[in-house]
Amino acid sequence: MTKEKFDLEKVLDLNKWQVLQDKIALACHLAIILVDYKGQPVTKHSEVKPFCQLVRQDKKLSTYCEKCDARGGVEAVRTGKPFMYRCHFNIIDMAIPIMINEQYVGAIMAGEILAKDQDSLEQILNLDDQKEIAALKNKYQDSIANYPLFTLKELTHLSEMLEKLAEYIISESLKKELLLTKYQDTLRISPKGATLDDVNLAFFKEDYRMTILEKRLNERGIYQAKNPLLQPAIDAVFLNKDQHLDLTFLAQLVNLTPTYLSRLFKEEFQEPFSHIYNKLKIYWAKDLLLNSQLSITEISDALGFIEASYFIRLFKKITGTTPKKWQNHYQK
Repeated sequence: MTKEKFDLEKVLDLNKWQVLQDKIALACHLAIILVDYKGQPVTKHSEVKPFCQLVRQDKKLSTYCEKCDARGGVEAVRTGKPFMYRCHFNIIDMAIPIMINEQYVGAIMAGEILAKDQDSLEQILNLDDQKEIAALKNKYQDSIANYPLFTLKELTHLSEMLEKLAEYIISESLKKELLLTKYQDTLRISPKGATLDDVNLAFFKEDYRMTILEKRLNERGIYQAKNPLLQPAIDAVFLNKDQHLDLTFLAQLVNLTPTYLSRLFKEEFQEPFSHIYNKLKIYWAKDLLLNSQLSITEISDALGFIEASYFIRLFKKITGTTPKKWQNHYQK
C-alpha cells in the first residue's frame, strides 16, 4: 500500500511560515526556501545573497543551481539527515529533509554561506573547466568572499536546529489536521449500533483545546464544556442526535467509569445526565418543529426515539404541552 504524501501547502499556514522563515534567515545569516517532497518551492526565498540572486536570474546558470538543489535533496532523503555540500561556485548549501512518520514530506534548502575547512565537503557539481563559470568567480570574488563565514561545527548545529524546528512545526500542524478529522469521524456512530472496537481511546486523551463546540449552549445549540474531560462525550451526543447514547457507552468513550462520568456531568449541568440529555432532545425537537417540514413521527425518528408516543410524552413532561400544540403556538 502506497503511503499518503502530505501536502505542505494544505497543512501549513504558509504566510506564518514565511514570516518565521524570514526571521530565521535574518538571524542566522542564511538564505532559506521551503520545498515540498517533489522539490517544488512552496515559499519565497529569504535573504538571497546578491551574487546568488544574479546567477539564479540567468536562465542558463540557474539550471546548474537547480541541479545542485536536486542532488542535495536526493542525498538528504537517502541519508535521512541534513546534507551539506559545495555548489559549482564553491558556495555552501544544505538540504534539510523533513521526515514525518518516516516519510519524506519536503525540505528546507538553506545556505549561500562559506565555512572554514569547507573543502572537506563534497562539491556535487564541478564546472571549473567552464570558462564562463571561472570568469564569474573571478569577477565576483569579492562579493562571494563577503558571504557569512561559519565553522563546520556551527553549520552542523544550524542544520540540526532547522531540522528539529521544521519537524516540530509540521508534525504539530499535521496532528491538528488529523486530530480534527479523526475526532469528527470517531464520534459519528453507526445507526446500526455503537461499538468502540475501532476507536482509539488514547486519542481522547490528547490536549484538544480547539473543539467543534466553541461556546456554551446557546440559541444555535452549541456547547463547550467547562470540564474538558467531558468534551468528547458531549460532542458525541451532539454529533449523533439520531442515536441514544447511554452513560456506559459515553464512559467508555472518554475512558472513565460511568459513576465518575455521571458525577462530572452533574457538576457540569447541576442535574443528572439523563435529565439534561432529555432536555437536549427536546431542544433539538423544537428547532425541527419550527424549521423543518418533518412530521412528529419523523422528528421522533430523527432524534433516536423508539416510539413517537414516548417522544410526545417526554416533550409534554418538559414543556407542559404536546409537540403539535407547541408548534402551532409558535408558528402563529
